[in-house]
Amino acid sequence: MATEAFTVRTESDIVHQLDSMAGALDRSRNYLVNQALREYLKTHARKIEKITQGIAAADRGEVIEHEDVIKELEVIAQPTSGDDFFDCAGIWESREIDQTTIRVKAWPDQRG
Repeated sequence: MATEAFTVRTESDIVHQLDSMAGALDRSRNYLVNQALREYLKTHARKIEKITQGIAAADRGEVIEHEDVIKELEVIAQPTSGDDFFDCAGIWESREIDQTTIRVKAWPDQRG
């Protein structure tokens, strides 16, 4: 693959960190910068593609009204049976559970 040189100015601290990392990884500064640029471009290309797709869908009228989204979120957020903390009330009744019995079971070799 053909390469092309270009110059980038950055803060001294970044250059020192880059040199330190390059030394620790036994790689060149150039290698690390190229890896970082590839990752940045790949990540942002995906984001830009998703944004572009969203704008195109909106332009075609493929949108969901705000009120409909809120209604759907309210349905999703409603607790279902068993999700309520107080539904569990009473599960420890008639069991001998206190700090001492928990400690004994957790650390049987120690005397409480």
